[in-house]
Amino acid sequence: MDFETKSWADLGLVGAWEYSLHPTTEIIVLCWKIRHETGSLTLNGAVRHWTPLSHPLNCPGDLRVAIEAGYEVEAHNYSFELAHWNNIMVARYGWPAIKPEQWRCSMAVAHYYAMPGKLESLLRALHMPGKNAEGGRLISKYSKLYLKTANPVIPAEDMAKWIQYCKEDVLREEQVSDYLGDLPDRELPIFQLDQEINLRGLRLDAEGIVAASWVVEQRAAELSEAFRGITGLNPTQGAKIMAWAAARGVELDNMQADYLEGLLEGDMPAGPVRDALMLRLKVNKASTKKLNAMARQSGSDGQARWQQRYHGAQTGRQTGSGFQPLNLTKGWEDVDPEQLVRDIMRRDPAWLDAVYGDAMDAVSRASRHWIKARPGHQIYSGDFVSIEAVILAVLAGETWKVEAFREGAKIYEMMGEKIHGLPPGTVTKATHPKERQDGKTGELAFGYQGALNAWLKFDDSGRHTDARIIEICKAWRAAHPAIVAWWASLETAAIEAVKQPGEAIKVDDGMIQFQIVDEWLSMILPNGKRIWYREPELKVKPPAWHQPSTKEDCRDGTCKCRPRPQLVYKAQKEGQWKEVSTYGGKLAENACQAVSREYLIPSMMNARRHSYPIILSVYDEIVCEVPNGHGSKAEFIEVMANAPGREWAKGWPIKVDAWVGGRYKK
Repeated sequence: MDFETKSWADLGLVGAWEYSLHPTTEIIVLCWKIRHETGSLTLNGAVRHWTPLSHPLNCPGDLRVAIEAGYEVEAHNYSFELAHWNNIMVARYGWPAIKPEQWRCSMAVAHYYAMPGKLESLLRALHMPGKNAEGGRLISKYSKLYLKTANPVIPAEDMAKWIQYCKEDVLREEQVSDYLGDLPDRELPIFQLDQEINLRGLRLDAEGIVAASWVVEQRAAELSEAFRGITGLNPTQGAKIMAWAAARGVELDNMQADYLEGLLEGDMPAGPVRDALMLRLKVNKASTKKLNAMARQSGSDGQARWQQRYHGAQTGRQTGSGFQPLNLTKGWEDVDPEQLVRDIMRRDPAWLDAVYGDAMDAVSRASRHWIKARPGHQIYSGDFVSIEAVILAVLAGETWKVEAFREGAKIYEMMGEKIHGLPPGTVTKATHPKERQDGKTGELAFGYQGALNAWLKFDDSGRHTDARIIEICKAWRAAHPAIVAWWASLETAAIEAVKQPGEAIKVDDGMIQFQIVDEWLSMILPNGKRIWYREPELKVKPPAWHQPSTKEDCRDGTCKCRPRPQLVYKAQKEGQWKEVSTYGGKLAENACQAVSREYLIPSMMNARRHSYPIILSVYDEIVCEVPNGHGSKAEFIEVMANAPGREWAKGWPIKVDAWVGGRYKK
């Protein structure tokens, strides 16, 4: 089924659920097609339609019979259809409710196979005819009533085009569904759990969000006034600012934040230009964008729904939607969330400066705390400690490191010692903080074949020269021979699978395998789950680390980056469906993150069984809202750590860290 709607609400800003509840939202047309399959018999009906102009307004007989008989109901991006069915068709017109377990989603299946989610992009990726271009015109003219060019009245001629457009969408969605098929049986309960989580929603602290926005706006006004006092200009007048700086002997190439930060970290002398640029950067950071998004997504009941997307990443992990709760800044470990919120509620930027050093940093650090438990509940948050590092060591067979995790060793300290050649047990936060930080940065940067550029993503302090970072990378690799060998083994096995279609090619001991299935290369995980690479090919290309634009030896031809066979495939990257290449380290990252997801799912299912209602999953973390008096932190850790369904990972030294409080913190 497929709905076409119109509203004064902006769907992109408020999300499908709040859009469907908006009093101005109306159905333009609903189209559906019923297919009944019993054994070898398939009854394939025509696409039918209904509009609010239909008489009577009750649910058409064939649709009612199918729904009440328990037929599966499929849509593309089903959260939109589900919201409008529940909040308009059932609530306004008294149509029959569709049970949660009846819903299916062809977009979810597309995400499962690492294909584009948007229907138009998916059709192109599958080499199928695209959507009717007429739809874009109709949507702009009649759906988005908040546009000045919109018309709330749809003439009969265009109404007929709407109906035809909607019917064609149903047929295209059916075509996609027939090609991709259903989710595997093992995935359907996970999809349904995702629906349950999204419908439950997150409780947001509306009063706190308003106070935080006030602080940001007040500080932005103060910074802008100070900027005008120095320059006589507004911080947004980029070209005039560049001319102003040039008149004072400072030539600026652009006004991008990264560029300005680089200049300020360099040897720019003190003076009005430096002061102005520092203020300009602070103004840029004083943004209420995230806070405004949270406010818009929060419903009249305080709940923000549909804030995560099933299998949004190729590896199977959920991704964020709505206000993107997976990207919220972490709070301070030693600051109580309630205290930070109380301080922000004072609406006094100067007070926040005095207590926390910077008001903007305080507001940023509070971003997770606006997710709060409903009255009579608490938030339980639990995650798996260093799970990707443990899984990398296990899959690669880096036995010394697996044992270190099993014994509870402090990995960052241990890696700091190995990198710097220090005796075991000498590096601590107190005695060697810089060496420990290097150990942490190395762990984050080098596990997936990263080198200099990977290090700089985590450490842009300039404390080490490029040459020293490369030395540290070599030391890390020398300490991890099995991981280094595993990178190569993964790439070799993947390439071999492409050369031998249909054959399952094992990587080393067989915990990971590769196999061609139809138009995909699949990576088979230890529990049998697969992740997918569309239209794989082998092409002779320089390696990914060959970068003539940034590396002098690559530019002058003295590097050792020789062209070699590489695996390429089609993927959705930077908003485009395009060819990308991969290599051993990237395949290692895919494997570890996918296995992390498979390790997490049984814990999510177990939390549900033990009445810990999940409101969010963030990478390797489960966030629940639990009634007061139910369970305990110790029980929650046990529920996460010893979930049934992980026999394939028996003995892996993965520990759980948990936190309980009135607001989301971890």
